[in-house]
Amino acid sequence: MSTCRRAISIILVSFAIVFFGVPVYAQTADPLRELQDRAEIEELVARYVTALDTLDADAYANVFTEDAEFDVTGTVYEGRTAIRKIVTDLQASRDRDQAEGIALAALYHVMSNTSIEIVDDDEARHTSYAQTVRAVENGQFIVGFMGQYQDVVVKRDGRWQILSRKLVSFVR
Repeated sequence: MSTCRRAISIILVSFAIVFFGVPVYAQTADPLRELQDRAEIEELVARYVTALDTLDADAYANVFTEDAEFDVTGTVYEGRTAIRKIVTDLQASRDRDQAEGIALAALYHVMSNTSIEIVDDDEARHTSYAQTVRAVENGQFIVGFMGQYQDVVVKRDGRWQILSRKLVSFVR
């Protein structure tokens, strides 16, 4: 790597550490690639939450690999088709409630305290807190769930996807 390119890499990585809290390891061969991978994984997590909140079953399923496994507090879904069914079941439940005149409060999923560990060029570990909040009539929000996602993410065909996800509740 040229001296100029190395200097630019060091400046960009330093900027990321200071402003985004991105840890960088001395053994990283390409710190710019690592930063790009981290950004792509963060975007993957954002797509997951957006698809879940909007009940977009296809977008939701597509953040997972075909052979993914999702352990939702002890209930395991194997494969993208089974994982997609999580959202289609939520859609059906919402439709039934609306048909019965049951008022539905808006539900939002919130991810925080994200940590990403790049294992190699095609694998990483991601963890983050997960919570759900509901909007209630008086403008307040009520926390409905709090836990942690523990993920293995892989890059396949140049795209990061979730290979395995475990949702662990903080409440028994």
